[in-house]
Amino acid sequence: MSYFNFKNSKIYYRVYGEGSPLIIIHGDTASSKMVLPEMKFYSKNFKVILVDLVGQGKSQRVDKLPLNHWSFNADMIIELCRYLKIKDVNLLGTSGGASVALNAALKDPNLFYKIIADSFMGESLSSDFAEKIVDDRKIAKQKLGPKIFWLMMHGFDWEKVIDQNTKLMVDFSRNLGDFFDGDLKDIENNVLITGSSKDDLIPNAENILKDVDSKMKNSKLVIFKEGNHPAMFSNKKEFRNLVLEFLS
Repeated sequence: MSYFNFKNSKIYYRVYGEGSPLIIIHGDTASSKMVLPEMKFYSKNFKVILVDLVGQGKSQRVDKLPLNHWSFNADMIIELCRYLKIKDVNLLGTSGGASVALNAALKDPNLFYKIIADSFMGESLSSDFAEKIVDDRKIAKQKLGPKIFWLMMHGFDWEKVIDQNTKLMVDFSRNLGDFFDGDLKDIENNVLITGSSKDDLIPNAENILKDVDSKMKNSKLVIFKEGNHPAMFSNKKEFRNLVLEFLS
């Protein structure tokens, strides 16, 4: 297993394939295990890098997730690129990973080439939506399917990982609220924004993503009419073809 150090934490990553670098960033409460099939697919054309966000998956646990979690992990992605000595890096982030990817592009645009941002919550998190997340996760933690999924993603301490992230959502909505450290209109990289109009996690996802798209200079928006959250998995075949075309 490969690790690098970031701000006193050991961060797990893996590299597979050859070609232009493509970092795939998983969402909140998940880990890089979730995107292993995508690594196998995209590694036919790219050098694919998977990474576990701070405190998740095989990365070192922390006592508390940083309040600026999505910005903090963007700094981690930038540091990983420097550690691996790669440039012109493509980023594919889904759900919370999309917010990480866009923050990375805001912070160091010259390091990155193209960005795919899938199924994310837009620019901000309201207190009402954070409370909905709390309620949804309380229910999910009692169900066998989600428990098995989180066990596979994180190991036997999965409940601590999920509770940390849930608390973060509430604290973030009350104290910060805005996912991005800058203005999305300042991103000059080509960005592909994707989502599903029937997203079962994000209410009004289509309009949220349309609003984000309207604020960016070089973005393309694709909304799938079918499928749930995230679109990259519920519309896997179409999504993969879209990404290959976008990155070509």
